[in-house]
Amino acid sequence: MFKSIRTKLTATYIIIIVAVMVLTSFLLLNILKQYYFDYQYTDMTRSATLISSFVAPKLIDKPDAADISKVAFDFARQINARVIVTDHKQRVVGDSQRVEGLVGTTLDRKEIEAALAQKQKWTVQYSEISDNWVLQVAVPVLNEDKVVGVVFLASSLSYIHGVQHDIRNYLIIATVLSIIIAGLLGRFLARRMTDPLQALTAAAEKMARGDFSQQVTVSTRDEIGRLTVQFNEMAQQLQQSTKQLKEFVANASHEMRSPLTSLNILVKSLRDYPLDKEEQQEFLADIDEELERLIRLVEDLLDLTRLDSVASDDTMALLDIVPAVRGTLEMLRKRAEEKELIFSYTLPERTTPILVVLHQIKQIVFNLVDNAFKYTPAGGQVKVTLSEETDCLKLCVIDTGVGIPADQREKVFERFYRVDKARSREQGGTGLGLSIVREIVKRHGGKVWVEEGEQGRGSVFIVTLPLPEIN
Repeated sequence: MFKSIRTKLTATYIIIIVAVMVLTSFLLLNILKQYYFDYQYTDMTRSATLISSFVAPKLIDKPDAADISKVAFDFARQINARVIVTDHKQRVVGDSQRVEGLVGTTLDRKEIEAALAQKQKWTVQYSEISDNWVLQVAVPVLNEDKVVGVVFLASSLSYIHGVQHDIRNYLIIATVLSIIIAGLLGRFLARRMTDPLQALTAAAEKMARGDFSQQVTVSTRDEIGRLTVQFNEMAQQLQQSTKQLKEFVANASHEMRSPLTSLNILVKSLRDYPLDKEEQQEFLADIDEELERLIRLVEDLLDLTRLDSVASDDTMALLDIVPAVRGTLEMLRKRAEEKELIFSYTLPERTTPILVVLHQIKQIVFNLVDNAFKYTPAGGQVKVTLSEETDCLKLCVIDTGVGIPADQREKVFERFYRVDKARSREQGGTGLGLSIVREIVKRHGGKVWVEEGEQGRGSVFIVTLPLPEIN
């Protein structure tokens, strides 16, 4: 029953309302009770003091019980209390209750003893005679600063208790109504709060089953609303990532199928058909070429997998990249000579050290220059420059090759994308080199893009890597 957040919230609202109402009722009743007691005590003390001024002269000589009782009776009717007058020896010399009164008896009470000592004292006790609670007050009767007697008053608290009883009933009714309202309002508010959560839960369950096309309506701007927005963005990213993964697997399978198919045909031809030695060598050369192509594809796929991994073992270090760039370019010089290309580079002696993974910087240079070699015909030029700008290092690879149409310059960094698929396969490309460059540059916080070459010839690939901030 209490597994539902809606039920828990509603129950919480009700418990809070009940606790607040009970505490409020308790405090209010006690405050009202104290207020009424204080008010009654003050009023009775004032009345007793007034009575004492009337009976003081009557207590100087021999007290007349009938006369004093008459005064007590008259005041008792006005203040609705029992009035008893005693002398300084606590003997009752006047009582407002004429039948079964206490005249002539000694009234031994703490209130009277305190009054004789000119101290104020009041008590509340239950009267079996009147079957009610009474408030009792005693004040001294003074004659020339001498205590000659005491006026003792006893007043019923039935009115105060009746008021308290009525207030208690009103508070109980208010508490019950508050519980009903809190239950209805709490359920409404809980429903508004939990409906988006239920929608998120349902969407998450569908995503767990593989349906990533989930979008939850954003109905609020609070924390749940922001959570819904983040969920929708996550769902979109997962959907896009899943789509890219499927495309990646499909493209990788397609790319690997071509060399595997060729290898299968070549091996079966060697096995099933009699070939002379020269033909066997040609077949073996083709097999070697397809194997090299397959190895390059697998290596590129492993590089991409490694770059996609969050928990990479590579750590960045603050290094000057000029020696690594120069070493990589020198390694590529022989390949340029084999393709009859004019290859040159311009590098500074040193640059400001930057945070890099050195072998990945070498891979950036190798992939960009190797790509330029593939698409630049014999006699063409490939030039590499490295310069230090205000806030970054700038690497440019310039070629006079076939160029890239403007509408495809962003797409060349996508995995397995080729401007000219047939020519790319002839050149031995895997379609992953520029994707690897983009992933490495992104990891280093830099940017990579391609522009049209000088005079509309070839392409210029530009990489920027940020310089470290100086504190």
